[in-house]
Amino acid sequence: MSDISFGTDGWRAVIADAFTFDNVRRVSDAIAVAARTLEPPADVDRNALVVGFDRRFLSREFADVVAETLRASGFRVLLSSAPTPSQTISFTAHQRKMLGGIVVTASHNPAKYNGLKFKQWYGGSALPETYQKIASSVGEQSRRDGGSIETADLLDDYVDALRAQLDVEKTKRVRILHDAVHGVSAGIPARILGVDVATIRGEVNPSFGGVNPEPIPENLGAPRDSMAAGSYDLAICNDGDADRLGILDERGRFVSPHKIIALLALYLVREKKLGGEIVKTFSTTRLVEKVARALGATLHETAIGFKYVADLMLARDILIGGEESGGIGFGHFLPERDGILSGLVVAECVAHYGKPLSQIVAEMEAEFGALHYDRRDVQRPMDRCARLIDRVRAGLLDAELGPSFTSREEKDGVKMNFADGSWLLFRKSGTEPLIRIYCESPDEEQVQQMLGKAMAELDA
Repeated sequence: MSDISFGTDGWRAVIADAFTFDNVRRVSDAIAVAARTLEPPADVDRNALVVGFDRRFLSREFADVVAETLRASGFRVLLSSAPTPSQTISFTAHQRKMLGGIVVTASHNPAKYNGLKFKQWYGGSALPETYQKIASSVGEQSRRDGGSIETADLLDDYVDALRAQLDVEKTKRVRILHDAVHGVSAGIPARILGVDVATIRGEVNPSFGGVNPEPIPENLGAPRDSMAAGSYDLAICNDGDADRLGILDERGRFVSPHKIIALLALYLVREKKLGGEIVKTFSTTRLVEKVARALGATLHETAIGFKYVADLMLARDILIGGEESGGIGFGHFLPERDGILSGLVVAECVAHYGKPLSQIVAEMEAEFGALHYDRRDVQRPMDRCARLIDRVRAGLLDAELGPSFTSREEKDGVKMNFADGSWLLFRKSGTEPLIRIYCESPDEEQVQQMLGKAMAELDA
């Protein structure tokens, strides 16, 4: 079983290496066994599961295998007839009161990967204890009669639900460039708004055009070029399964998810008069803290990973929650990140203010103060990564890495706070020789200086 291991949001592996038809059957059998142990509310159909897939190589065929395996385990399976965003499966399970759903996707990972995600009846990712049960059930089977497979278009209901979250008449006036990065979001903004939306990288391409389908600056050269050549108000860029977003302003400049989370919180409360609490992860900007205070909203800070945000959405009245990697969700819709909905809410915000996005962001920063952010993901021997974090935790680098150290936090990794509002966060991977170093500061040059000093200490 060593070729199958689960991360925080399912199983991912290299196609034709560990991600094979046989292993997909094994994991699907394990999901079927684990699903039988779940205890949903009484109105949830315990025998119904939905299956979806993305545009990756053989994803549709893998989804057929998942559906057939679940059918043989006695489940009534609703199989998507077309590639869908991951959150469509969450939405369908929740809307139709099904036990859960499986998505064949590797999200933003490189093209050689594929994977399986499990969603539950409440409309979000499976809890860690459910994934633990799935992992421990690999190798088991649960064969039952009564199973069936029905194929259906799942996008119509999802599109209608997103349309209901937006002021469509206002939003469709915005000149949007949509970059699907060859993923499943292609064509969906146009379906929601009912108008043509300029789209690039919308065609199916399992190699994603040679880039990783992750909407971060190094992968967004194509929309930057298109923004320079056209007249657009913003670009909405999504990852492979459309649960993350990246935003470019009218000048083609990347607007970090940190700023987008803060901006959307302001817009939803001040302009749309919505209430609720705000959630951010440990590596997300302190700008969100300032905004929450100004709005009088309760702020929660979680460990890194949207699953922790989603857990709070299930338990509390959460207006918006987000993470620095571009996952943003709205508690009144689903306990799930949605790169399509969050991108269109940004467009609605631009339409509402009637100003360029760059100006809206600048006015927010004038009110709350500008903060600058960057991070390094560095491969080094695991003992070297651990040694650096041990030195940071012990206080041996307090005077070396930033101006006037003030405090240390260990919610997820080790964060160093400094008197001017700067911070450094160190997190090492538990499974690979990799350390992530995050930094934020009101001084843009200081971000690079602090990261440089941290790198020097890593390699000392």
